[in-house]
Amino acid sequence: MQKRLNILVSGRVQGVGYRGFARLVANRYSVTGFASNEPDGRVSIIAEGDEPALDQYVADLYAKDEPLIEVHSVDVSEQTYTGEFTRFEPHFGDFQKEMFVRSELALEYMREMIKLQKRSLKTQIEMIEALRDMKKESKKRREVLERMIEAIHSQG
Repeated sequence: MQKRLNILVSGRVQGVGYRGFARLVANRYSVTGFASNEPDGRVSIIAEGDEPALDQYVADLYAKDEPLIEVHSVDVSEQTYTGEFTRFEPHFGDFQKEMFVRSELALEYMREMIKLQKRSLKTQIEMIEALRDMKKESKKRREVLERMIEAIHSQG
């Protein structure tokens, strides 16, 4: 049975490639329709297809394995099937504005990555220093043990 769904997705879903993700998943299940950004920060999706395919589609919209996307809720309501779509299309707004928002977000993520890399490098340096200290201590203990063994052999 063919169905049409009106879907509203909330969370961190704008400026992170969610509309493209929605298209990728739609293509996987032969779902047609469109996705567009809403002024309130949500993404609106109209999806048409077979009922089982739409069920899978909605389940996958939570984007659990996507690192930049964070879905808080997926609200679904059923509408009358129209069959008006031949494919799934993300709708985009003003190109310049969209590019600016995505560039700003990319810059923010790059800053966070650099901070994480610096912390990681600092931790690695600390670990290397700790390993060197352990190696020195181990060498000292081995030398003490060797002297003790020599002393025992020389007494025996």
